[in-house]
Amino acid sequence: MTIMSKITTAAILGLGLMSVGGSAQAASQTGDLHYNADCGVKELRMAKGSFDVNRAGAIKGSKYCEYQFYAKKGQKVSATIVGSNDVYPVLYGTNSPDISSETVTLDKTGEHTIRVLQPRNQAREGNTPKPYYMTVTIK
Repeated sequence: MTIMSKITTAAILGLGLMSVGGSAQAASQTGDLHYNADCGVKELRMAKGSFDVNRAGAIKGSKYCEYQFYAKKGQKVSATIVGSNDVYPVLYGTNSPDISSETVTLDKTGEHTIRVLQPRNQAREGNTPKPYYMTVTIK
């Protein structure tokens, strides 16, 4: 009986630590009212010699995921999304073009932001999380 109680206590402590870590991570990622905690790492950094980087996340309602990257003027950026047909990536800025349907040539050097979101009509229809897997290409 002593061994069984030790195993049960260890399992409960382990679950408690996992839930504390999970909530701390979600709390540290939320800053904006619309920012979704299920976005993964916000920085897009390619490995040396690579042009692609992948991210997975889930959009719920009117929330969105944001990803930042540094690029130079004249570089081209595009993204492909697999998963829900209701979510799409936009190069956030003045015009905010949908970069899943076209390759965009960057007009400035510096930080750029990609937002993954869903159209307003789909966002209003419910709060079911819509998972996605995105590949961003910068050349």
